[in-house]
Amino acid sequence: MKKLYFLLSVIIISLLFFSGCSEDSSVNNPIEPPVPTGSIGGTIVSAPGEMIVNTNQTVLFRFTVEPGITFIDSIATLTKVDQNNNEISELGTLLDNGNLANGDDIAKDNVYSGLINLNEASPGNIKLRAKGKFSQSEYKYSQVLTINVYAQLTSQNFGILMNTQENAKTQLQTYLGGNPGNIESAVTQLASWLQTQPGVESVESDGTTSLMINYSSGLKGGLVFSVLNSAGEIETRGGFGGDSSARRTAKIPVNKQTTGTNSLNGNFSFHSGDNPPADPNAIGNRNVLIYAPFENAFAPKNERQKIIDRLNQSGCKGFEITSLVNQEATVSTVNTFVNYGYVVLATHGSQGKAFATGEVVDTNAAVYTNTYKALLQAGKLAIWKNMKISTIGAVNVIADIYAVRFPYISSLTGTFPNSVILNNSCESTKNPDLGNAFLGKGAKTYYGYDKVVSSGFCVTIADSVTKRLAVDNMTTSQAFFAASDPGSHHANFQMKVGNNDLKFSNALLNNDFEEGTINAWTKGGDGRVISRLGFVNPAQGNFMGIISTGLGYTTSSGSISQCFAILNNQSTLTLKYNFLSEEFLEYIGSQYQDFFEIKLLLPNGSNVVLYRKTIDQIAAQFGATQQEPGMLVSVSPDIVFDVGGVYMTGWDNLSFDVTAYRGQTVTLVLSAGDVGDSIYDTAILLDVISVQ
Repeated sequence: MKKLYFLLSVIIISLLFFSGCSEDSSVNNPIEPPVPTGSIGGTIVSAPGEMIVNTNQTVLFRFTVEPGITFIDSIATLTKVDQNNNEISELGTLLDNGNLANGDDIAKDNVYSGLINLNEASPGNIKLRAKGKFSQSEYKYSQVLTINVYAQLTSQNFGILMNTQENAKTQLQTYLGGNPGNIESAVTQLASWLQTQPGVESVESDGTTSLMINYSSGLKGGLVFSVLNSAGEIETRGGFGGDSSARRTAKIPVNKQTTGTNSLNGNFSFHSGDNPPADPNAIGNRNVLIYAPFENAFAPKNERQKIIDRLNQSGCKGFEITSLVNQEATVSTVNTFVNYGYVVLATHGSQGKAFATGEVVDTNAAVYTNTYKALLQAGKLAIWKNMKISTIGAVNVIADIYAVRFPYISSLTGTFPNSVILNNSCESTKNPDLGNAFLGKGAKTYYGYDKVVSSGFCVTIADSVTKRLAVDNMTTSQAFFAASDPGSHHANFQMKVGNNDLKFSNALLNNDFEEGTINAWTKGGDGRVISRLGFVNPAQGNFMGIISTGLGYTTSSGSISQCFAILNNQSTLTLKYNFLSEEFLEYIGSQYQDFFEIKLLLPNGSNVVLYRKTIDQIAAQFGATQQEPGMLVSVSPDIVFDVGGVYMTGWDNLSFDVTAYRGQTVTLVLSAGDVGDSIYDTAILLDVISVQ
């Protein structure tokens, strides 16, 4: 039962959440392994993507097989290959059985998974490939996947970083001489002092923002300063400004800057991205993320509510908003960025190379041992010391926090769905590294600032850009405007673009899911795209959508939605669906009534339910009772969810008159609902959604 799998679910959720990856991920193959032409049959991902030498590491592997390919023995094998991509050995089995114990999410959806233990004796990298038997004489293979293996992070090297940055606090106090107005000269002196310290290779500073420290061990560190103004507030988002010309940092209480339950075990790693969206000028979805690790510190000048208010003013009511505030804004949640069409970073930044999370360094946490040590060795994470300076020049350490560096963004799993990134942190465009990393992963517009920026100016920019994109339906180039922060450093608002014509689309896109991803659809809970479910194929083409009440690792009911205009010559909405449930037959007539709902959200905020049927109503439609299935089709054991036998309706058609909504922008929402329990699951397959 699902409850019996709770602990396993937490582990798998952790792996997936840390990666931002699910079973609907797809990638292109950038490496040609020495296998026959035409033998590449899918893609493989891993979590984590890095490991430490001589350390047992459990790695989650997922091999997503292309549509139309079925392995005759229903298993795949993970193999190790040499530097010429020739097979050396078999490491383990990957199964498509829906068993969380081996990391698989949904049975027979053509995604083969396995939790496999690795331990490498030497630094460097290992190369892996999955294969499955397509016929008695032919195998299909994945691309070759590389996992980097790093030397142990020694206590000496880690101690040098932590001690150097701790001693820097005392030095800063001395250089300030009790006067916070001396901050600029004090930071210049501090940078010179750091250059003389053992183990420090270089210090990056221009005298106006936080210091970034490169250690000879390869580790990355940093110091972030905040100076309180006369009102006891922090004016800027890194460096100094306001009436005290102060540097700026977070003041999240240490007891709130914890990893909480996010003791995550992996970071998915795979090669280049998902299928490109059909409309290159459309922002990929209306999922919006506000990443605000220092909302408490920036108060009262926060942009989050302004953004939410503007999105709610849009004629499109299909925006799904996720806020990660204060301690919620961890390293792991950065991996989910690729799920969002619009991402706002309300945080500290430095030199266009890194931004701060709200997660405090805890060397006793499992995530540090299992994941962060390798990421620190890889230069993807840095450790910043977070300090604030009082009006009398006293220096207080808030916490040692993790900062995400641009190589981390470059190695994210998957690709951004033509996303817009608004980096409301200091110096976010000073160097091109972060912007290039986001654009290199599929984002199409990157906004930021060339200098230290005030929180008030960030709020103004976020409000204006969000209004222009979501309310006025402007392109990203039209949403941009030349402006300078009226604060002491006069930061310039800047734009780095991959597409000047990007905007939120008002057309129905990816309506048949043939992009192979959930692109264009905004999802909540469990919504994804698959190529098959057991013996059930898409109604048309190679892919279909699926929403559920929580299959596999997911625990929340799913929905997908899309905002589009109904034209004056359009009158009918049609779609194909297939309703599958474990609640058939034994829970017909009970309080357990999972449902399928289709509704339209209208510009005035009202909604119209076009269709809503429960287990009992569908059973009646198909002549089913607790004793007899009627026209429902038993699909178990070929298709299984969690605990019960599964019955399905088979593909059926739905049609709705939408003439009354001509000329309006509506949001179509398709939902799977759970009533009465979270054990017996329901899933709805979707395909060929159109308006004519």
